[in-house]
Amino acid sequence: TIKNLHILDYDYYFTVTDHLLNENHVEALLLFDEIIRKGFDGHDFISGLANHFRDLMMCQDEQTVGLLEVADAARERYRQQAASAPPSFLLSGLNILSQADWEYKARKNQRLHVELTLMKIAHLNSAINLARELSSAEKKN
Repeated sequence: TIKNLHILDYDYYFTVTDHLLNENHVEALLLFDEIIRKGFDGHDFISGLANHFRDLMMCQDEQTVGLLEVADAARERYRQQAASAPPSFLLSGLNILSQADWEYKARKNQRLHVELTLMKIAHLNSAINLARELSSAEKKN
């Protein structure tokens, strides 16, 4: 079982991604705390979430769905979540996660590092929309 293998169930990644898409950093942080309390490593969580975002990116286009490395039963769930995730959110989130993964071991407070990463991703859509609005306003002037 998942518990015996000590592998984090992909349901956690779907749930945390839903929270991040809804800009709900509080629920994302609480879920991360639950994961840590169950004995999982923060670095494994970041790496797994990055893989999840990668798989969602693969579902953004029919030509890359075949690159998904999941069971057929999970494929539809990935497609559904990918449909609600803007490519700009996924790409920016993947960039943040990749950076966090790379920097993880160098951080003294690794938990804070993961929490800050989740908060950044949770507010990506607002930042992207603000940048679009500013760019649009500049073009009008």
